[in-house]
Amino acid sequence: MTKLGQNTKQSCYRHLTTQSKKGAETAAAEVTPEPPTARQLVSHAIKCAIPMIGFGFMDNTIMIHAGHYIDCTLGVKFSLSTLAAAGIGQIFSGIGGVMFGDTLEAVFREASGGTVHKHKLSTAQKLMRSSRIAGVVGGIIGVSVGCTLGLVNLFFVDEQKANMLKLQALEDGQEFEFEVEIDNAINPGLTTVFVRGPDVDGVLASITAQIASYGCSIVKLDAGFRGGDSVADTSLQNLLSQTPATVLEDKFIIRDRATGRAVDNDDLDDLARVILAAAKDPLNTHSLKGRIESLEIENMALAERVLMLQNHLEDQQIKIIKDGDDKGKE
Repeated sequence: MTKLGQNTKQSCYRHLTTQSKKGAETAAAEVTPEPPTARQLVSHAIKCAIPMIGFGFMDNTIMIHAGHYIDCTLGVKFSLSTLAAAGIGQIFSGIGGVMFGDTLEAVFREASGGTVHKHKLSTAQKLMRSSRIAGVVGGIIGVSVGCTLGLVNLFFVDEQKANMLKLQALEDGQEFEFEVEIDNAINPGLTTVFVRGPDVDGVLASITAQIASYGCSIVKLDAGFRGGDSVADTSLQNLLSQTPATVLEDKFIIRDRATGRAVDNDDLDDLARVILAAAKDPLNTHSLKGRIESLEIENMALAERVLMLQNHLEDQQIKIIKDGDDKGKE
């Protein structure tokens, strides 16, 4: 075998080193992707927004209808607040959004004719910071648009129905379940008021307003279930037990605003009747009754106007000519 000279060896080494560097530079250029163009980023944002439009629309649609149905059924039976009904409806809306999100995404992409796929990003480009920001912005815009479109369902929901049903439930015997007890002995110098009855929205606010209007100040207020349990501890238990009416016991410690002491013994009976009347007619039902009365007055006015128009039309349709008259009377 022929031995290579020293110069030949050095020349071969330099050639191999140069080729290695060129190969490494070429490989690095292939690994580092080109930054996405503006069109690619817009297309990527639209692609991320489309499924979120469907998710937001279905989320609001199901939450509104499910929450309204729950408010009109369980809300009436268990005296749930509207926010509680909406929270339960959100469970169903989340499930529905996950189930129908992919279906709506496919529908929107089919309707778009594949335009969102014209400027695809490579896998490496999707990992770049600009692509991630575009995806997040597209998702935010998509879910905002979808939720806004879902608010259209409010036009198809009777928002007063649940309140009317709760008012009817209160009037169907619940007003006779309230009990008021006033004691001047348990707290010397103060008057203690116990109000027991079903859990109805607005009762606590109504009683508080009446106590203030009577000239008394509330020193302490405890709201809970009869037996000393707090509302938070037993609300789930009462819901699962399916009791028709949850008996609450609200405790008011008050004093006369003028004297700073307990209410006079001679005024206790009058105070008890005022508080009992407030419990039977809570503020929310009072406002509903006022609205009903207003609508009844408007309905009577419209009925009178319709009757007047009918009489006027009949007068126009009748023509009478009396003997000796030259003109007819219409």
